[in-house]
Order: sequence, then structure tokens, then C-alpha cells
Amino acid sequence: MPGGVIEVRQSERLSLLERIWLPGLLVGFWVIARRFFRSLGGGAGRLRAKAPLDPRQRPAHVRGMPVLVSDDGQTPRCVGCELCAQICPPGCIRVGVVDAAPGPGEAGQARAVEGFEIDMARCLYCGLCEEVCPADALAMSPLVEIAAFDRADLVFDLEALLVPASLLSARLEAREAGGAAAISGRETPQEEEVS
Repeated sequence: MPGGVIEVRQSERLSLLERIWLPGLLVGFWVIARRFFRSLGGGAGRLRAKAPLDPRQRPAHVRGMPVLVSDDGQTPRCVGCELCAQICPPGCIRVGVVDAAPGPGEAGQARAVEGFEIDMARCLYCGLCEEVCPADALAMSPLVEIAAFDRADLVFDLEALLVPASLLSARLEAREAGGAAAISGRETPQEEEVS
């Protein structure tokens, strides 16, 4: 019946030991002390957390901070097409280009990269900038631990982003070997010949 009185019956009574909180507290201290002293003794057979991977030990498919690839250590491979800035979902890439005189044997108008910035506080590490780059100027480095006390310190400019191609050899070789399938570790499906 709605709005009626509900009777609650107490069917069990707690025992004296259950009503006293001290035994439960002592059992908890005993469990903690036992585990503490076992860990001091080495705790053979127990699983322990591994130390984080050293950046030099990370596999080639790990997507870390995007960097600019440089063949000579001074100038980037970037051609100034700005495709990376256009495809970046959070818009953390800014490319500054200027028109330059075309070199000997080149037709059309050349562009030179004047400035390049990546705001790592906004980067999603998606790798779209690396995929879209026609000159293979951007690569995802194995550097994933980036920290700063100020957000302004997470904006990297052209000089800070330049990395020699020799340091990114594993990533670049994996990309050249089979594209995204080699980087992700998956095999590419074989095309069947139609006759």
C-alpha cells in the first residue's frame, strides 16, 4: 500500500567481536606488516613493474614528438607546402614560408621555410602530419616524455625541431620499407591478379 509504514526487523545481532573495531584494525595492520617485510626479503616469484623504456629502446612504430628531418643538420627537408598545418586536427603546427628564387634547372616558383612551430601542449600525436608530408620532412620521434612548468616552453621552433636523419634512421627505414603497414607492424594484403 502506497505511503504506508514499512517495518524493519533486525534479524541478526552482531557478535561482540564484530561490534568491537579493534580486532579488524589489528588484522589490517598484520596484513600490511607481513607484505612489507616480505618485500624487504626480495619476494621471490613476485611480479615487479618494469622500468620505463629508454627512448633508444622504443620500437620504430612508436609515435612520439613530431620533428623536422634534416639531411645536413642545418636545413630541413621541408618544401613549405603547409599540408601538415592544414591537416593537423588541433592546429598546433604553424609554418612560415617566403617566396624564393627558383634554383638552376627548377621550373616555377620556389618556397623557402622561414619559420616552423609545433605547440606540443596541443599535439595529439596522431601522425597525420607525418603521413601527408610529400618531402618526408616530418617524422614522429621516439620522444614521448615532454614536460614543462610553463605552456610557452612547450612551443618548439625550427631550430629545436631539427633532427639529423641519422638519428631517426629506424623510423625512416620502416616508413620507406612499407609505408604505414611497416610502421604499425601489420602485413599489407597482397593484391590478387585478375585474369
